[in-house]
Amino acid sequence: MSTTTETHPFQAEVKELLSLMIHSLYSHREIFLRELISNASDAIDKLRFEALTNSALGSSQGEPRIVLEADGVAHILRVKDNGIGMSREEVIANLGTIARSGTRKFLEAAREKQASGLPQLIGQFGVGFYASFMVADEIVVVTRRAGESGGTRWRSKGDGEYAIEDAPDAAVGTTIELFLKARGADEDDEAFQDFADPHVLRELVRRYSDFVEYPIVMAASAFGKGHGLKEDTLEDGTKVAQLNTRRPLWARPKDEVTKEEHAEFYRHLTHDWHAPLEAIHFKVEGTSEYTALLYLPSERPPGWFEGRNDKPQVSLYVRRVFIMAECEVLLPPWLRFVRGVVDSQDLPLNVSREILQSNRQIGQIKKRLTKKVLDTFANLLQSRREEYEAFWRQFGTTIKEGIVFDGDNRTAVAAIALYPSSAGESLTTLDEYIARMPADAKDIFYLSATDAAAAARSPHLETLKARGLEVLFFVDPVDDWVLEHLREYEGKTLVSVGRGEASWESDTARKEREEREREARSWLESLESALSDDVSRVRFSSRLTDSPAVLVDEKEALGIHMQRVFQQTHGSLPPQKRVLELNPSHPLIQDLERAHREAPDAERMKAAADLLLGQAQLAEGGNLKDPVRFSRLISDLMLASSRSARPPTT
Repeated sequence: MSTTTETHPFQAEVKELLSLMIHSLYSHREIFLRELISNASDAIDKLRFEALTNSALGSSQGEPRIVLEADGVAHILRVKDNGIGMSREEVIANLGTIARSGTRKFLEAAREKQASGLPQLIGQFGVGFYASFMVADEIVVVTRRAGESGGTRWRSKGDGEYAIEDAPDAAVGTTIELFLKARGADEDDEAFQDFADPHVLRELVRRYSDFVEYPIVMAASAFGKGHGLKEDTLEDGTKVAQLNTRRPLWARPKDEVTKEEHAEFYRHLTHDWHAPLEAIHFKVEGTSEYTALLYLPSERPPGWFEGRNDKPQVSLYVRRVFIMAECEVLLPPWLRFVRGVVDSQDLPLNVSREILQSNRQIGQIKKRLTKKVLDTFANLLQSRREEYEAFWRQFGTTIKEGIVFDGDNRTAVAAIALYPSSAGESLTTLDEYIARMPADAKDIFYLSATDAAAAARSPHLETLKARGLEVLFFVDPVDDWVLEHLREYEGKTLVSVGRGEASWESDTARKEREEREREARSWLESLESALSDDVSRVRFSSRLTDSPAVLVDEKEALGIHMQRVFQQTHGSLPPQKRVLELNPSHPLIQDLERAHREAPDAERMKAAADLLLGQAQLAEGGNLKDPVRFSRLISDLMLASSRSARPPTT
């Protein structure tokens, strides 16, 4: 029966991408095998999961395995699996669209890196399969999805297009056939790796994929006698040798697993080239028995805040049988960056997502895992501060969601949270802040701002700095929500220095300020009238020592980060007037008050009011309502000053 072959172009950037893959990763070509084996393992996992609810899918597949076939004469390598396979539509979607997680970002990042940095991008952008073009002139993929009657053949030379046709006789699963490149003229015999050599393949499997759950096998005859490998027989009678030990890393004693093995297993799980920051490996025995192996990443994946990473990514096994990936009930959402596996001895093999939601054992596992991760944060904070600070800068915003959404762990999350502060460039914890507080202090002062640099320059800090008091800077988008749920910590109240009345003002200072306001009431009211569209009140301030004016939020006003979210989601923000506070000790304020008292002038007062408001807005890094008017007022002021400074003419 004849089949029709269709030729399709890759997406627009494929030619440039494949050129980078083929020519820029010369010294890292061997990683292609790790990527293909990881994909094959994932395919078997998916089939076993789907077979839990559809037994027909796995009834005739035989034992799950990954088979390597090497033809040294024709220089061909085949990687076969009897996993889920792909439909025609899935082939086009998965193999016809390079780097579906962000092709353009991949290319931009690739151009910025040297060749030694490019392998990191493979894991980050989902282009592992295409690493095979580093070693192959042509790739053929034959696949058939479990449950479908026919298969699909995909072929490409990496030149910007691919051909696709029906493969009626394809077996369920996937076979990837690589027509390997010949040794290049610039490669010496010692550096060259022949990927059709069984011994080279055996070493690569041992190095990168020894922990894979499923057998990775080759024909036993390829190794001769005395090879020392476990042998098995395939359904067609072929004697094969098993290249990997298949002992899951999490099933081995913690002390026997090396740092390098953790790094490689983490890459297998995540396709992230970076080594993990920390491995959390423990076993629980008793009424509920399970083993957990979790990893904290050292780098934030691309697109982390773009909604593509919204659930925990820990896989669930039951007695070493894969049940599901991204088992979101094993960890709270605020720990969704944690990767790893949990292997239970107690749960049923046919457990469903619905059952997991209400399973008491799962609830206990989740509680224990969360505590272990929090304990690890605390240990890193104490023993590896620099690394923890770097980690916090990557994932701190996500972790702080735990303060908002996880009441049981709110205090524990708050204890390991880090914040910039007025004390210096280093980040600090709430406990460290409290340790530096004066003995009689009751409040933890904070300022919400767009970034730490803007907060450090804020006029709101002037009086507190003069008194030697520290202020925390809340600069993350989630911080306004954090403050809704973290009103106090260790008996200390969190107090904003940028909203409401100044709580640190003494009774004596407050009475003196209020008396000054009564004396200047007429002038303050004229300013309020001139600025009625923008401010709710004008009053004297106890926050300032150097600046003439500052804007303060009303006590119940929306925070700066909530305002941004509101604008993004609703397009505009409800009118929100603020309080303009003036420094009664500043010469400018005193001169303006005196001028008003001696000769009130509405037009001059409006100009002075607009200048004070604009100056306060600029001082906090805000935007001017009318930049043109503000610029003209400044020009007029400079001109008047220049004229007054000229010597009289005769």
